[in-house]
Amino acid sequence: MNYQIHRPCHINVLPVEILSYIFTLATHHTISTDIDPKRRYEVPFSSESVTMPTVLASVHRRWRHIALSTSTLWSSLSMSLEQVVRCKVGSDADDERAYTTFLDVQRLAAHIARSRNSPVDILIDTRDPEWDFEEEEECSSHNAATFFQYATFIPQILDLLFPQMCRWRSLTILSDTWAPLRVALERLSVPTLIKGSGAPCLETLILMRCNEFVGHSDVFSPRTQHVFDGIPFAALTGAPHHDLSAQSHPLPKLRNLTLVGVHLNWTHLSRYTLGVALNEPLSYVPSCIQSLELSQHCREVRPTVDEFTGILKACPLLRKLVIRVSGPKFDAGVQSSDRPVSLPLLEEIHLGYTNVEDAAMLLSHIHAPSLISLSIEDTNHIASPDIEDSGPLLTYLATGFLDLCDISTEASLNHGLYTYYLATSKDSVAKTPFPHLERLSLNGVAACLIPFSLLMAVIPKLRHLSLSRTPNALLALLPIQTPPADACTRTIPCRALESIEVFCIEEQTKNLLEFVQREREQSGAPRVC
Repeated sequence: MNYQIHRPCHINVLPVEILSYIFTLATHHTISTDIDPKRRYEVPFSSESVTMPTVLASVHRRWRHIALSTSTLWSSLSMSLEQVVRCKVGSDADDERAYTTFLDVQRLAAHIARSRNSPVDILIDTRDPEWDFEEEEECSSHNAATFFQYATFIPQILDLLFPQMCRWRSLTILSDTWAPLRVALERLSVPTLIKGSGAPCLETLILMRCNEFVGHSDVFSPRTQHVFDGIPFAALTGAPHHDLSAQSHPLPKLRNLTLVGVHLNWTHLSRYTLGVALNEPLSYVPSCIQSLELSQHCREVRPTVDEFTGILKACPLLRKLVIRVSGPKFDAGVQSSDRPVSLPLLEEIHLGYTNVEDAAMLLSHIHAPSLISLSIEDTNHIASPDIEDSGPLLTYLATGFLDLCDISTEASLNHGLYTYYLATSKDSVAKTPFPHLERLSLNGVAACLIPFSLLMAVIPKLRHLSLSRTPNALLALLPIQTPPADACTRTIPCRALESIEVFCIEEQTKNLLEFVQREREQSGAPRVC
């Protein structure tokens, strides 16, 4: 007689600690909200992965016990339109009044209870896949929520989350339209009644209006809601309503702040929300924002130059700065700064611009001697087919001068470039604002050859170059021929270059890339991948 011996599955013989860790890895992971390979926008977790703990707990009794005992497994709190339930309450199916909508908070309440005392990451996603890019133009603050049914649920969600504010580690709110964000801002900007409350563990704050067209307009839409005078995130700072300056650093662990299509009272943001005393030595600054993004702001709601520099001064430990279709308003008469804001730890800048002169002026207000990564993108293609000449911006990056834009393009190009290179090579570090660049990304940057060549000549430490829709940049990497008297010598721009990445490469560009690589190698440069 044959007896079949049933042996336990290998995973079920693992210790509880290891199985709990496997469950945690299966649940928590970061995804991008944008299909861009550059991963432009990232949120703390995927809304789909929130269901994973429930799935794991449904396998059998042992797994359920482990899942319910692992509080960190339930620390992702997510609400989206999937939790908005529409049901029939009347008899007439053709009558819209026969239907009602309500918010199903059962899963949210369960996660709050099961996460116990663990820090929580919050995602409120009100984006509608069927949104047609229409937005109510004329709606007051009082009745804004009535035009957008999903905005009415924001207070209900926040009422459930506010008692857990001391555990908030990250807060992300995504929306297609302004109404849900406006309602959320109003609730988050109401000062508390008791000193010492707030979100002392908050590390990441992301508010995104996911519409890349709003920043290209001169005026804000909805037109009547462009003014927001509240104290930004007063409910999170924990300062009582009668003394908003009670705490010198109200959000002690806040490291990442992202505002996409969301404008605030910029002066109050730097003074009360960021809360870092200005002009203090870095050794006296315990902590502050390390990653800041301001994107997709129409001109009407952008900060002034003073407000923008105030925000930067409140972030002396900043390491990453993203400005995309935003930044300060450079009105007529604004000059370059003789005293730019010093950000000694800043290593990475992403700049997406619609006006070249404004982009160069913005960079002139920043002193970042440690910058190693720079990404610049002409974003005009989103709303306009016109090609912006980015020569002035490239020339500023090469020379540090805003008024050095008219450079000859005569036939003696090669000789002129070499003469310029010799004239600047000894003291180029003092002239280019970012002499230690190691990574450079150019997207949609159109200019003649000379500005590209000037830039490549003064960033000798460049190791990685990324190009997309950027003609003439590859030609600037060709070795520079000396005058005939010394024809055997060729100067190689960016000699330390290790890799070149070209997106959407065409056959002609591919042939040019191979030619540039071959010429550099023949002149003694290391092989470029």
